[in-house]
Amino acid sequence: MWEQQYLISQQSRHPPRFVGNEKPCTSSRCISEHLNCPCDINKTSARPGTRSNNTTSLNKASLLDYLRDNLTSYFDGEKNKRQKPAVCPAENSHKWDFNCVSHCPDMPHLSATSDRAQVCIKCKNKPTIKLENVKQVTPIQSFPENSECISEFVMQNCYDGNPVPSLVHYIWFSKKEMNFYHFLSFLSASKFLKPCLIMVHGDYLPFGFYWDYLLNLVPNIIHMQRNPPEDVFGIPLGNIEHKADVGRIQALQRFGGIYMDTDEIILRSLDNLRKYPFTLSHAVDHNLSNGLILSEKNAAFLSKWFSEYKTYSKVQWAYHSTIVPNLLSEKYPDLIHVENKTFVRPNYTQLRLLFEMNFDWSKNYAIHLYIRFYKFIHDFNDIRYLNTTIGSVARHVLYGSKELCANAIN
Repeated sequence: MWEQQYLISQQSRHPPRFVGNEKPCTSSRCISEHLNCPCDINKTSARPGTRSNNTTSLNKASLLDYLRDNLTSYFDGEKNKRQKPAVCPAENSHKWDFNCVSHCPDMPHLSATSDRAQVCIKCKNKPTIKLENVKQVTPIQSFPENSECISEFVMQNCYDGNPVPSLVHYIWFSKKEMNFYHFLSFLSASKFLKPCLIMVHGDYLPFGFYWDYLLNLVPNIIHMQRNPPEDVFGIPLGNIEHKADVGRIQALQRFGGIYMDTDEIILRSLDNLRKYPFTLSHAVDHNLSNGLILSEKNAAFLSKWFSEYKTYSKVQWAYHSTIVPNLLSEKYPDLIHVENKTFVRPNYTQLRLLFEMNFDWSKNYAIHLYIRFYKFIHDFNDIRYLNTTIGSVARHVLYGSKELCANAIN
């Protein structure tokens, strides 16, 4: 196609001519065959439509050389365009074409310091908190789940006039290593919610590289020691997921605050939702997701929800955790604020939008990554050029920009 366009354009004007006394040809054919041929076809006669007195016609071999050289330059140029896209303007949040790049700073190295900051809560008389420098190997503070000291601390330090305190909860039952997606969730909560504390409720703490890395970035994490609940209203709980469903309700009843699943990513502040006593979001029209919950302490809706576990059955996978709250919201609409899929979009029926495409999440408060369905584990390096929704979300949390990283494109 390119050759045809070139020949037509030349026929419509005038054929290029060689000028006498040229230097040896530098075309790829002359060089590859070690020829000393006067074929510098980049020079033409001085005036269009005229010929030099000392010229010869452009033969087929020379034309092929010309095409080969120019095609190489053309495709090199196209390659450079793809590899070196423009730098994004300062404000590019409204565009989702990912045709520009931004600078992504390197993540700090853990080896750069032997100490880190960590909150220390003292429970003598009135609870107090201070920030201390501790060794990297120092564990975070641990308190029993029913600690009156922590309950009092939350009442005194985590309320700002809203019914829902600025407090984040995670459930972490069983011994497991923190992965990259868990890390993103915790970091997003710290960055966009700015909570007074992040509580990890469970029998074990996370461990591994990403947990150690997180503690260097987020100093206000504490451990609330508890075992997984074994039953609810005397009915044995079937699996660890159902135990976590009950555990999150119990944590919110005791403290109030914001519960998050470990693969739920916060995208912007939730402060304007903390004015409601209780908030959930649809994932699909017939349910309400329990992966992100905002609740005041002992919220009326939360009590009604928990009471419904009197009919719990382990063979019903998500009935009490997602269907029941939706039914209750229709029965008691004055007790709950319902968001229209702003916590969980794309949902579990739209996983390709998460894993293979770029979804515009600009109107979301949060996004659920559904990592149990995702077969790839990413890290700080490859996430810089992962051109999917997961990639843009991760860069938003890590670097403050959803765009592909300039220093990941060579």
